[in-house]
Amino acid sequence: MYDYVFVTHLPCFYKVNLYRELAKELKIFVIFISDSTIEKRSDDFIDLNSLNFDYKVINKGHFQSRCILNSIFRIYKVLKNTKFNKIIVSGWDLLEFWFIILFFSKHKNCLALESTVYESHITGLKGLLKKYFLLRISTVFASGSMHHDLLKKLNYQGDVRITKGVGIINKPDIIFHEKIYNKKYLYLGRLTYVKNLKIMIEIFNSLANYEFTIIGDGPQKDILKEMANTNIKFIDSIDNKDLQKYFLKYDILILPSICETWGLVVEESLYYGLPVIISKYCGSSDLIQHCKNGYIVDPYDISLIKETIVNVDEEKYHSLVEGIRKISILDKDLDQINSYQ
Repeated sequence: MYDYVFVTHLPCFYKVNLYRELAKELKIFVIFISDSTIEKRSDDFIDLNSLNFDYKVINKGHFQSRCILNSIFRIYKVLKNTKFNKIIVSGWDLLEFWFIILFFSKHKNCLALESTVYESHITGLKGLLKKYFLLRISTVFASGSMHHDLLKKLNYQGDVRITKGVGIINKPDIIFHEKIYNKKYLYLGRLTYVKNLKIMIEIFNSLANYEFTIIGDGPQKDILKEMANTNIKFIDSIDNKDLQKYFLKYDILILPSICETWGLVVEESLYYGLPVIISKYCGSSDLIQHCKNGYIVDPYDISLIKETIVNVDEEKYHSLVEGIRKISILDKDLDQINSYQ
């Protein structure tokens, strides 16, 4: 008998790290819908190595290319003979998840909620579908406050547990050295419209003595390169194992998205000691205490973002770095693990 069955899209490294930790105390079984994806941050984004829990991959190949009906049938074959106390689906966006919550009784059904109140439709047909989905859910594991706000808007009356994250980052051993503020800023992630990078290009084009480095790939890469002045550098996607040298090289991370369900890179940044300038529409802004370990900004307010950057000096920078040291990512991860106990 399993304590939990998790059904999730992909074996993303941060999900797998969470499952590894949970498996030390709980008996879990994980169903991965697919084992790869077209959209990934790095070549080692997927991790199926050294697993300490039972699992099943339903579809080989890209998640986007799967046959949904075959996927549902395979999940049914796996689950019909599997005994468990609770089953946790990772969203309401897949027909596979809808099949599961309709097939099993409500008291078994749980939802790992990564959608926030800002990017989710809460009215009309989509809102009604979400409300019906939630009627079949006994417990929601909500990533943070914006996710909890979505549940309130949808009038969810069941059990809610705040997990403080969507998974657990890789945490290699690091040696911290005293940092000097060199006006070097970093973005790491996909280069898409919602990441709001055109605004950042405009800002840093007007700040010639600042350096802004964009690491990642995506459909907007060529457009952004054409816009950028010489103080803005572009680097292709890098593997997770190479993150450390980049985080330790820069001063401040920027995540200016117009919507972001979480933003794992914020956790990584804080772990490596980098303050963060983050959009107020990013789920992981829960981890930022304004003016203490970073700044929370309106992603549409160019003047405010520029003012925030320009106002950082050596003294304020070291105050932010000191603020990071007072907030433990390890404690946050422990809270996340304990939310499933």
